[in-house]
Amino acid sequence: MRSSASTSAWSRFTPVLSQAHRKTLLIGPNPPPHGGISVHVSGVRRRLVAAGVPCAILDTNQIQSRLRFAMTLSSFAVRGWTMHLHTNGHNPNSWLLALWGAIAGKLRGGSTLTIHSGMMPGYLRTCPVWRRKLAAVVCGLYSRIICVGPELRDAVISLGVAAERTVIAPACLAVESPAVTLDPHLREWIARHRPLLSTALFFRPEYGFNLLIEAVVQLRLRHPALGCLVMGSGEQHAEAVERLHQAGLARDVLLLGDVGHEICLALMAQSQVFIRPTLVDGDSLSVREAIALGVPVVASRVGTRPAGTLLFQAGDFEDMLSKLDFALEASVTA
Repeated sequence: MRSSASTSAWSRFTPVLSQAHRKTLLIGPNPPPHGGISVHVSGVRRRLVAAGVPCAILDTNQIQSRLRFAMTLSSFAVRGWTMHLHTNGHNPNSWLLALWGAIAGKLRGGSTLTIHSGMMPGYLRTCPVWRRKLAAVVCGLYSRIICVGPELRDAVISLGVAAERTVIAPACLAVESPAVTLDPHLREWIARHRPLLSTALFFRPEYGFNLLIEAVVQLRLRHPALGCLVMGSGEQHAEAVERLHQAGLARDVLLLGDVGHEICLALMAQSQVFIRPTLVDGDSLSVREAIALGVPVVASRVGTRPAGTLLFQAGDFEDMLSKLDFALEASVTA
């Protein structure tokens, strides 16, 4: 199932990215791990290559030497490649990387910056003055700044960037459920769990994993065979495993780790509800993908959410639980 809204978002995004068919160096994370930004970057590369635009990725997950990173940027820049840097914008390192990308773009090919994280506006409001000034300087060096949501655009404009140099373009790619072969043990696990929830997250506090587990505990009182697939990785994985055991859910919440994007889409498509329990967010790619696949989505009312998302107040357990109940009831009677 393909979403027309998703396709439309890509059609708006493509002219900004292609820079009149200039060869483009995408600077940002590349899977693995399969997170929102990395999936988006790899998807952009596929689309640009399919459109005949020469495109390469410089993976910021693999930076081992800042000097070598700077030299690689310069090598592409002097050969006329356009720099297109993708970043979260919510820590100093992201702005330092963006600074190097902007400087490289000044050598010849120009530069575009895409900011993805819903945590960026809060970071700019509370960070030390020098960090805010760094962000302002960096933004001033880019010819175009793409923001995945209006809150991010407002934050960029608050730095003194002219509004006409900014663009709002959702981090949204057209998707369809891929034909993949799942591991037999995973297929058996799914067959034993109905209804099925799915989510994609990182094991960090802002992603709301503990809130999700509380909800699963309550939902299983009404749906004894309910299961939840959790796709993602993160530094608090061990704590997540311990939390599952404490809640008695080790057999019914499956932590799959970092899975390939096609497998992630296939598992989303098999679930009755996709849940996004984040406390802060930008424009979640996984939410848009689930909507595009026709899967009901329950998500916190933060960042940018596409039409059709069932929203709850971020951090409000009762509100989230009631929306999940509603979505599951609708899936049963559909």
